[in-house]
Amino acid sequence: MPPFELVTSVSAIPFTQDGRIVIVRLTKRGLDIPGGHVEPYETTPLETLNREVMEEATMTIRDAMLAKVIESDFYDDKKSYLLLYTCFVNELFKFEPNDESSERLIMTVKEFIDNYNAGDKELMEHVITNAWKKIKNVDII
Repeated sequence: MPPFELVTSVSAIPFTQDGRIVIVRLTKRGLDIPGGHVEPYETTPLETLNREVMEEATMTIRDAMLAKVIESDFYDDKKSYLLLYTCFVNELFKFEPNDESSERLIMTVKEFIDNYNAGDKELMEHVITNAWKKIKNVDII
């Protein structure tokens, strides 16, 4: 885990209990997982993660676990990192389109990957597949 001061953004791979994934249609990137940049007042990755999933997908999450650390080129002169967390959806609230996301969808991983064009498809499929393997071993209460 890199020091938090080097983390520029945090994203969620939020699964339903049956293994589908909650995604959003972002105005700038199209279909993607919810996430975004760290705000100056935030002190932990989970604080950023919880804020971003509420802002973009209008939901809460539980059982968040770090799934992937990706080195970022956000700063030209120093390393920075993007953190991807796997988690379960805790509660879905009524979704209202906003400046960041116009839609919240629940899809199978295959449906999402087939329609994903916001980045590297192979990397996203690999990360999501491993994230599901990691999270599904969590005891469900």
